[in-house]
Amino acid sequence: MKEKRKLLIGSIAGAVVFLGLLAVFFVSSKEFYMGRFSASAMVSNTDVSAMTVEEALRSMNNSDGFSIVLKKEGRAYPVDISDAVSREFDNLAVKQCLSRISFVDYLLHNQVVLSLKPQNVQVEDERLQQILQEALPETTMYTADAYFDENLNLVEEIYGDDINYKILLDKIQMDIVDGNELEYTLEDYYNQPQVKASDPAVASTQETLNKYRNMSIVFTFGKKKEEITGDMICKHLSFENGNLVLKKKWVAKFVREMAKTHNTYGKTRKFKTTKDGTVTLQGGILGWWINEDETTKKIKKLLSKQKSETTEPVYRNVAAQHGKDDIGDTYVEVSLKRQHLWYYKNGKKVMECKVVTGLPTKDRQTVRGAHRIYGKQRDRWLGTIAVQGYRTHVDYWMPFNWDGQGCHDAPWRYGRFGGTIYKRSGSHGCVNMPPEKAAELYKHVSIGTPVIVY
Repeated sequence: MKEKRKLLIGSIAGAVVFLGLLAVFFVSSKEFYMGRFSASAMVSNTDVSAMTVEEALRSMNNSDGFSIVLKKEGRAYPVDISDAVSREFDNLAVKQCLSRISFVDYLLHNQVVLSLKPQNVQVEDERLQQILQEALPETTMYTADAYFDENLNLVEEIYGDDINYKILLDKIQMDIVDGNELEYTLEDYYNQPQVKASDPAVASTQETLNKYRNMSIVFTFGKKKEEITGDMICKHLSFENGNLVLKKKWVAKFVREMAKTHNTYGKTRKFKTTKDGTVTLQGGILGWWINEDETTKKIKKLLSKQKSETTEPVYRNVAAQHGKDDIGDTYVEVSLKRQHLWYYKNGKKVMECKVVTGLPTKDRQTVRGAHRIYGKQRDRWLGTIAVQGYRTHVDYWMPFNWDGQGCHDAPWRYGRFGGTIYKRSGSHGCVNMPPEKAAELYKHVSIGTPVIVY
């Protein structure tokens, strides 16, 4: 009896469970039998839960509740973009989506997400960007390229959280057209620096900058010097279109100022004579004269190579030494009044002799001034019959100015030198010397030895 009662109770319980399961099955799967989408279904980012195909098509075409999900720093931002998008789907394609949902999905209320490519899509980019900007938190830091500041110090790039909307909008539009899921991690769409401190080009620029900073171009003028320092160079460096540019117009001005300070060519000098006190000298070919064009080119070439150097300017003309006294203490002294020549070496008189200088006329007088020996020749013929009206052979020739005048032996004078001979039988401007004295002077002087005529 007890066994029958237990069996009856068990049967009733089983029937109740069965009826309960049957009810659950009916409730959970009614959409399946009614031709509707399951209770939790998304097709191309449109919620079509429990809708018929016609209802789903209408909702999808209207972009009802059409949204995307944007994630920033782990937080999700659902954004309804239906106001900026219009789509058109095919009825048959939507119906085929319905057939892809399994009975188990209906029974268990599984979340179903399906993608369907629209037949036609129109996206208003400006409106879409506006919607996204209004929905997202404000930018906290803007991306910036690495650059060199006004003091030429390298400032590293900044990684901000500003969004590259062009790339993001292009991706969203492409996914809408393809019917893909619309979920995006914003960190993937931040603007990126185009120039980074670690870039090879930046490193190369930094290396070039350091070379300029460490440069030194020194021009020597005896004990004095003029220097182009790295700081001076850097004042003329700038960045143009991402490139380091050195402007060089200042170089010519630097050379011009250097020439004003150190040129002595053509300047008036004071000279202490052997017997006539101190005289004022004007003119002559002795003197420092910087070739500004060539010196400027020399500096620009060194700058182009970032090469330091201690050097001298390029000269058009030179003197014996630098400083206020560019004659020095080794020179040839010629007195026209006394018709006498002295040679001093390191301040000591080495030799002297009587001479005959040019006839004191405008076209034959010996030119006064501070000159210099610019050549030495043996066995030389001077003048031509056609031009000068004479042709004379000398053994020792030492020219000292641009008028073709120089010191040389004059054997045809037969030992008669000095006095007033020059007034009636002077040379054509040269300093005639006794042969043995010309030979001695020739031995002592060198190219550049000053010749002072007064």
